[in-house]
Amino acid sequence: MSRRGDLGRSLLLYAGLGLGWAIAARLFMRLFTDDPTFTLSGTGLIVALVLLAFVGLGAVRGARLSGRTRWWRLAPVPGLLLVLGPGMLLLPCLLAGVIAGRCRRSSVQVVIALVGAAASLAPLVILAADATDNPPLLSFVMGIVLYSGCGLALVAAAREWSRPWLDSPDSKGNIAVQQGADDRLSSCLDSL
Repeated sequence: MSRRGDLGRSLLLYAGLGLGWAIAARLFMRLFTDDPTFTLSGTGLIVALVLLAFVGLGAVRGARLSGRTRWWRLAPVPGLLLVLGPGMLLLPCLLAGVIAGRCRRSSVQVVIALVGAAASLAPLVILAADATDNPPLLSFVMGIVLYSGCGLALVAAAREWSRPWLDSPDSKGNIAVQQGADDRLSSCLDSL
């Protein structure tokens, strides 16, 4: 049965998650530097881009759960601005989330999430090892832990973008999950 309120609830949920993520991201940026000088406009831009990305992912989740058209998958596209410029370090997390969304086994999803977070974290560690003016070790370690948590949260949120879509309700009001291409391929091979 189609649940019409899922879209609104998902938008609110993901807006809240995005706001929390943006605050955590600004905090780990603070922990990585020894001379933090942040502007209000820069913070506002980061919060706006994160909210744009997370609200787009929430729209996909809500539309998928409520049986709406698959065109809603385009909602997160404007949020890709988040991974331009310095946010490019988060691209492995976003890609890992999209790939993990297509996997059914949770153990595979966990491995993909960890690989994505590690790939995102590696450049930061390499750059920090090369830098001459590093922040205090405790603050840097706390920043790495917070960054890793943000990366894993982005993987979890990005999974919604590629999860299987629900078909329209049938005459009995039941919603079935659409068969994926690999399911169709295996059923074709079984019939041979």
